Parts: sequence; structure tokens; C-alpha cells
Amino acid sequence: MSAQELLMEEIKHQPEPVLREVLHYLKFIERQRAQEEWADVLPAREVEQERLDVLDGK
Repeated sequence: MSAQELLMEEIKHQPEPVLREVLHYLKFIERQRAQEEWADVLPAREVEQERLDVLDGK
């Protein structure tokens, strides 16, 4: 059985609160992966803050 088939079979037997937790976790993983894909392209928060400080005249 594939991982997808195993998950679907297991999900069928879970109560609604568990299903919601699984859904939230999947969305979290998706967001985390999307951020990691752009991590090497986007500036670090420190660099961004320095840019904002310069613009603010600090």
C-alpha cells in the first residue's frame, strides 16, 4: 500500500477533532516548505530590518 492509501484508510477511522489537527499540521508543513524554498532567495529578517531602519532614518 502507498503512503497515501495508508493515510486515507487511517483517516477514515478518526474523529473530527483529530482530522482537524491533521489538516492544520498539513497546512503548517506546506507553509514551512514554501518558506524554505524561498529562504535562499529572500533576505534574512536582519537584512530587511536594516533596510527599514535606513528608510526610517534610524
